[in-house]
Amino acid sequence: MNLSDSGRPIGRSIFVAWIAALAASVSAQSPEEFQARREALREAMGDGSALILRGAGGTLDAVDPSDYRQDSNFFYLTGIKEPGGVLVVRKSGGGGRGGRAARGGRGGARGGAAETLFFDRGNAGRSDWDAASLGLEGAGAAAGIGDVRPTDDFQAEFERIVTGNLSTLYMDYQRSRGLHAPLTPDEDIFKKARDRGAQFELRGAAGRIHPLRRVKSAAEIELLRTAIDITNAAHREVMRSAEPGMYEYQLQAILEHVFQVNGAERVGFKSIVGSGPNSCILHWASNTRQTQAGDVVVVDIGAEYGMYTADVTRTIPINGKFSPRQREVYEIVLAANEAAIARVAPGVSMAQINAAANEQLTAGLMRLGLIRSAGELRNYYFHGLSHSLGLAVHDVGGLGTLEAGMVFTIEPGIYIRAEGIGFRIEDDILVTETGHEVLTAGAPKKVEEIEALMAETGMDIARYLIKR
Repeated sequence: MNLSDSGRPIGRSIFVAWIAALAASVSAQSPEEFQARREALREAMGDGSALILRGAGGTLDAVDPSDYRQDSNFFYLTGIKEPGGVLVVRKSGGGGRGGRAARGGRGGARGGAAETLFFDRGNAGRSDWDAASLGLEGAGAAAGIGDVRPTDDFQAEFERIVTGNLSTLYMDYQRSRGLHAPLTPDEDIFKKARDRGAQFELRGAAGRIHPLRRVKSAAEIELLRTAIDITNAAHREVMRSAEPGMYEYQLQAILEHVFQVNGAERVGFKSIVGSGPNSCILHWASNTRQTQAGDVVVVDIGAEYGMYTADVTRTIPINGKFSPRQREVYEIVLAANEAAIARVAPGVSMAQINAAANEQLTAGLMRLGLIRSAGELRNYYFHGLSHSLGLAVHDVGGLGTLEAGMVFTIEPGIYIRAEGIGFRIEDDILVTETGHEVLTAGAPKKVEEIEALMAETGMDIARYLIKR
């Protein structure tokens, strides 16, 4: 198999070393980093409070490992990808609002532990059937938490927390569907605790965690780099392989093949391959249309690697060359993309970056005679310019004024429905101490670069096609 982007085969020893390095980078974040995040979370909590955060899914027996993805907040604080976990973080001081004092004994916080992880005991007894799970010891080591207990012990600890001397509970709990619906198990616990005199305030856990995810650490940036590099490689292969008459889903198969070859766990979102009129549909993901000569194809994709996702869009001419009309519209979008990126630096507001893109788009559409004023821009450009990127494709924490360590997208577009042509160019940008870095530079976006790459030989899917 030829895995070299230069066209030269990779030797076996080099290939094995490359795979090993790739696998090692999945666990680039250390237990110490997760500990530091929980400490930052504790600083943001009120005195005398507790935070309870459940992982996604239930137990190891209740989920399909091949289809499971951990809750992003839970992973951010623990580094654990397996189901069955509950994290409790406590902050002492300040006294509670009322209720009884916390009871001692085995069920209370051991030795005043500031954090406890409840986790599945593991599957050592069925290791012949399934891959070994972390278990209590492995989960504690991964997260850097000393106080780890079986998940079965959580309910008793939950009751002790809410009936203790608690001022605030941060928890995204299960809610009933309406005033006349039965209480959920969580709500029932809260009611019984308050019936016994507890006076704690309930607040969401996400509101304390999301601001911490806004600025990425060095380890997070490395994982994002890998996810983006994989996505860039997929774009390059699709450019080489695309031909008129191919179905959108065939292009999707090529790019997702590149994802898997490079160790991506999954797609960060449904791959968008929109040709012809579908290029004007922002979230087209059915990918069922057969491309036709003269189409442009919007390819909006992102590999997920180590729980972090890329989001990169390129627009290509299925013929291999842009028509004069396609090129003049494409160049407007490219100018907007580059003008917005040029403004990125610490201390700059997203409003300033938006204004730079909108100025280019408005001027270009006015030159084409499609609009007469800036107020008509939304007829051809109807989505936002940017969103944060990280553990989610639309990551949390917001943008606002930029800080070093933030990673986000720049994605202007123009969509001319009457002509069945849409164009979007999306780059992933890292804010540095002195300016910015374009992490998606490996995916060509200039007209000449795209056309040159599309002239190269790509993947031959004909060998896989069955006769019908």
